[in-house]
Amino acid sequence: MKGKILIVDDEASVRELFAGVFGDEGYEVISAEDGNAALNILKDDDIDVIFLDLKLFGMNGIDLCRHIRETKPVSIIFAITGWAPLFEIEECREAGFDDYFEKPLDMDMLQGVVADSFMKLNRWKRRRNHI
Repeated sequence: MKGKILIVDDEASVRELFAGVFGDEGYEVISAEDGNAALNILKDDDIDVIFLDLKLFGMNGIDLCRHIRETKPVSIIFAITGWAPLFEIEECREAGFDDYFEKPLDMDMLQGVVADSFMKLNRWKRRRNHI
């Protein structure tokens, strides 16, 4: 297994797309349909590459990112949205997102983004272990 990815989106089709594309690439994909489910998963599972839909029922992706950053400051968190006019990139950066992608998603590009993220995390972990 190459690593774990969490996808939080209220659309089952998006969760299934991530599971198919990244599962075929050798990643373990864990999904949640809302913020509370995501926080429960992250309590019990060490996942450092996370995709959050910004428009979720209940807690939105901005607030969810802020909650995750409190306990996982090194995680790489990406915003995804089909509602770009509602969410400003500056607000996403301030909340702690590392990048921002609009739907429809370019899965080829996201495969490269995920591979780069895991390389970065591995460098950080090696550096931490040498200190």
